[in-house]
Amino acid sequence: MKNILVVIGHPYWEKSVANKQIVEALKATGQNITFSNIKELYPDCKLNVDAEQRKLLDADVIVFQFPIMWYGAPSIMHKYFEEVLTYGFAYGPGGDKLKGKPLIASCTAGAPENAYSRTGIQGYTMDELMPPLTATIVYCNMKWDGYVCSYGMMHPTSTTIDNHVSRLLDKINSL
Repeated sequence: MKNILVVIGHPYWEKSVANKQIVEALKATGQNITFSNIKELYPDCKLNVDAEQRKLLDADVIVFQFPIMWYGAPSIMHKYFEEVLTYGFAYGPGGDKLKGKPLIASCTAGAPENAYSRTGIQGYTMDELMPPLTATIVYCNMKWDGYVCSYGMMHPTSTTIDNHVSRLLDKINSL
């Protein structure tokens, strides 16, 4: 069984609806999943870099779980990238510790899917918004295995949550 690490980067976790439901549904699957909820573990935003790096090392598959905010991952995820994916660990000389580890982004968007198009209110597709994350993952020697995104998640239903979790697990199990 694969060791799966889900790093949760929701800056307003206490108000989260969709991301909380996705995490709860993942917990109920019986999969071998470690959850690292940045907001809950580090409410003062002082990350334990060694602990987070150990979790990455122990994982066979890494999932970043977050809501799309301002056309990408929220700042709490970027803080994680900046502090945990360090020189000599994730990139640079000796920075091959994550080499080849598959990473999947699991994200939610409040707007409906048709908003994420050239003619939609967002003006960009989700594929067009992913390159900064993709570039980070590739730069850190990991294997980008794409993303699972669910739209219209301001008021998710059990069906939309189950669908998201099913697509994410299918992606993980195909690795």
